Amino acid sequence: MMAENYPPYSYEVDGLAEGLISDIVHIIQEQVGEQSSKITFYPWARSYQNLQDGTSDVLFPMARTPEREKLFKFVGPVATSVVYLYRKKETDVYVDSVEEAKRVGRIGVTRNDIFHQLLVKWGFANLDVSSSRDSDFRKLYKGRVDLVPLSEYDMYHFFQNIPDLDESMFEKAGRHIYTVRSYIAFGTHVPDAVVLKWQKSLDAIKESGVYQDIINSYYDHLK
Repeated sequence: MMAENYPPYSYEVDGLAEGLISDIVHIIQEQVGEQSSKITFYPWARSYQNLQDGTSDVLFPMARTPEREKLFKFVGPVATSVVYLYRKKETDVYVDSVEEAKRVGRIGVTRNDIFHQLLVKWGFANLDVSSSRDSDFRKLYKGRVDLVPLSEYDMYHFFQNIPDLDESMFEKAGRHIYTVRSYIAFGTHVPDAVVLKWQKSLDAIKESGVYQDIINSYYDHLK
C-alpha cells in the first residue's frame, strides 16, 4: 500500500502514516476484516508506475480522471478541494483564466500528478516538472518558477511539514482553476469484489458520521 506525501491527506510521522485519508483507510481495513497494512511513501511518479504495473495494490490520494479510468479502480470520493495557482508573495504575476496561465513564464508541477496531467491535457507548454511538491514550492520561492497549483485548504497542512518554507510566503494569483475529488486507487489486478467491499465500507463510514468527524478534525480550524 502506497501514499503520496500530501498533507493533510497523507503524510509520515515517525515512520507511521498520518492524515485524513490514511485515517479513513485504517478504519476501512478494520471494518472489512483486513489487517492494517504498512503504508509506504514514494515519489508520486514511482508510486503511480508501481500501481500500474501491479507491484503494489493501493495508492492514495489520487484524482479520478477519464484517462485514469482504464488504468485503475477507484473507491471514493474521500475528499474534495478547490485548486488555485499560487505565486510568491509580493510578485506581480496574476492570472484570471486558464488561458492567461498558459502565457506566464513557468508553472511548477510534480511529475504525473493530477495537476501535471491536467495542465498537459489543457495544452500548457510552460511546465517545469519536478519529483515532489516540496521542490515545486522551493523553486517558486527562489524565483525559478512563477506559479504552483495547490488546493486552498491544503496550503496550511502542506507547509506544517516543510521547515524552511511557510504558507505566508505565498498567495493566490487569481481565481480558482479546478475542483479536484480525491480517491483511493487500486491496481486493475485487485479483484472487483475487494474494491466493492471497500466502497461499501466507505459509504457506511459517511452515513454514520465518522467520515465528517475526521474531515472536521483536519479542517475546522480553517473555517
